This record gives sequence, structure tokens and C-alpha cells, in this order.
Amino acid sequence: MKQELELEIQQLKGSLSVLKHMEDDEDVEILKKVDNLQKDLRDKQQSLQDIDALNQALIVKERESNDELQEARQALVDVSVLLSTISSC
Repeated sequence: MKQELELEIQQLKGSLSVLKHMEDDEDVEILKKVDNLQKDLRDKQQSLQDIDALNQALIVKERESNDELQEARQALVDVSVLLSTISSC
């Protein structure tokens, strides 16, 4: 998904570059195309930022979950060692 957006952004930038070289203040159609491409480019860039933010949030959540699991694992090990010690007495 992210790679697709990045590719679309590059394609839009290329299209904009071509149209800007063709731009003539009197050619309304080209100006409309440029405006539409700029809007599409902004939308795609915003989508890419949203995906990056979601990815970061998921990474943070994964780390938190992993930390909780490690704490629970250690607690189980501690209880197991304690029970082994008690039962051997």
C-alpha cells in the first residue's frame, strides 16, 4: 500500500512537471489539469502521512504488548521457581 502511494506520488509529480512546462496562461484546460494533479498529489501525500502515522502507532503498541508479555513470562518463571523451592522443602 505504501509503495503504491509512493509510486503514485512520483507519477503525479512527473505529470505536474510536464504540464508546467506546457502551461500557458491562456490555456484553461491545462491549468485545470495542473490544479487537479496538485490536489491529487496533496491527497496522496496526506494518505502516505496517515499510513506512516498508523504504522508508528502499531509499532508502539507491539512494543508495549511485547513488554507486557515478557513481564508476565518472568512472573510465571518466578512463581515456578518459588513452587519448586517450596515443594523440595
